Amino acid sequence: MGVFQFRRGAALSLVAALVAAGASGCTAKVEGNAKGPDPGADDDPGTNEPAPTGAEKIPAGAPGPTALRKLTNEEYRNSLQDLLGLPAPPTDALQPETWTLGYDNFASAGTVSATIGGQYAEIAARLATEAPLATLAPCASPAKESDCANSFITSFGKRAHRRPLNAEETQAYRRIYDLVRKTGTFAEGIKLVAEVMLQSPYFLYRSEYGTSGAKRTLTPYEVASELSYTFLGTMPDAELMAAADNNALATPAQLETQARRLLKSPRARATLRRFVNQWLTVNSITGVQKNLSKFPMFDDKLKSAMLAESAGVVDSVLWEQDGSVKTLLTTPFSFINSALAELYGVPDPGKGDVLVKTTLNAAERSGILTHPAVLAVHSKQDDSFPIARGTFLRVRMLCQALPPPPKNVNLSPPAPDPNLTTRERFARHSADPACAGCHALIDPVGFGLEGYDAIGRFRTTENGRPIDASGVLTDTDVDGPYTGGVELARKLASSALVRQCAAVQAARWVYGRAEIETDKQLAATIDTQLGAEGMNIREMLIALVKSESFLTRTFVQ
Repeated sequence: MGVFQFRRGAALSLVAALVAAGASGCTAKVEGNAKGPDPGADDDPGTNEPAPTGAEKIPAGAPGPTALRKLTNEEYRNSLQDLLGLPAPPTDALQPETWTLGYDNFASAGTVSATIGGQYAEIAARLATEAPLATLAPCASPAKESDCANSFITSFGKRAHRRPLNAEETQAYRRIYDLVRKTGTFAEGIKLVAEVMLQSPYFLYRSEYGTSGAKRTLTPYEVASELSYTFLGTMPDAELMAAADNNALATPAQLETQARRLLKSPRARATLRRFVNQWLTVNSITGVQKNLSKFPMFDDKLKSAMLAESAGVVDSVLWEQDGSVKTLLTTPFSFINSALAELYGVPDPGKGDVLVKTTLNAAERSGILTHPAVLAVHSKQDDSFPIARGTFLRVRMLCQALPPPPKNVNLSPPAPDPNLTTRERFARHSADPACAGCHALIDPVGFGLEGYDAIGRFRTTENGRPIDASGVLTDTDVDGPYTGGVELARKLASSALVRQCAAVQAARWVYGRAEIETDKQLAATIDTQLGAEGMNIREMLIALVKSESFLTRTFVQ
């Protein structure tokens, strides 16, 4: 082992002491392997059970539980880029997140496994080594080394921890620097301190612990991080940190001012798009597989086009139109390229892979629910699988919990039959008395999307038999029959329950947990405020930010 490697190993051994010095009951978890998104995970009604978070112990009206929230891979990469002034986020491999209720940012699932811990260490070592000294410690040239080291630890540490360091942390980092500097260079000492900071739990996790007591107010720095990661998916900028320094993130007006400022950033587009994609499961299209002998056009190129199409529509609705849930469900146009034109059965826009804004057939398409990406995610390899689509609408659009299937019930879909349509096969299946209760909620909704095959192509026949795309909505505020995806989208677009569900889904994403009763009450209040105009998604997020739930937490043992 070389001399510097020995010093580095000794210095890194101080990390445990550093963590212990500032942990104060906040423990970073190290657990087993994570997994990526499971396309169609909501197809099984039994998967609609939230992960335990402590939220179940919180009474109505109380804020959500305190939490440590590990940065998602995207948040981690963005934070490294901004902290180190990189031209682009790092692209090093990272273990995929664990997804809960369709989201990748839940506190209960965000843990550091041995695998990703090793990846963090490798990335930290590489970036600290590659970073120019002038970027890490711009004070190096004119200042005394010791003073510069102290300045670096204080300033870089505040940005990396997203709060000022306490005295114990400052001393621990200085001990690391001094250990290296005994026989190494000033640059080596600075770079190793940076490497350690990039592996600190205070960089890797977002703290939402706040003050002491049962009901806790988040610190200004915790609020600054919450705002920044909600709207930009990265660490707070200088203006947010200055606001935290001045305790200027404590009132609804102050929070709204900062939220509207952050929404003007180009990064806000990608962040809000990420929310909508996860809410509507569009992001899962990249992992979907189909029977290529039946659907030969369903290749990676088409899947990428489907994802880009939905992104284009989300961006257009949120930033060029009124931004509402209603418009998202009813917009008459999409963005298509040559591959999508073939799927839609419309003239090729002639731009190759470039997406072109195109008005679609109003009798066949209405908004994002009739996008091929959404329809393909919620279907099987060979057929449209109305159970999956009905479950998706109940769970993701109406936020209705479905009972798990009875024990010992055969969950296998009915076998293909060349003489029947998919609806006819599943109608026989759901007639089973053991299944009828749950399927009475799911199937009549899913059957209304039978006008689209397993990859989202519009169709009027299947196996030579006419498609029956009639459906029925029950247990909603827009109950009644409808025919086809267009009419379904229009009904849902007028539903207060759908708007409130959108607010609940936003609360899940903003707070990183399953909803509590307080969130449902807040969603109803937001609908009262914004529902008449169709629930503007940007304003919905701002309303969440202005609420007491954004500033306070309940401590749960």
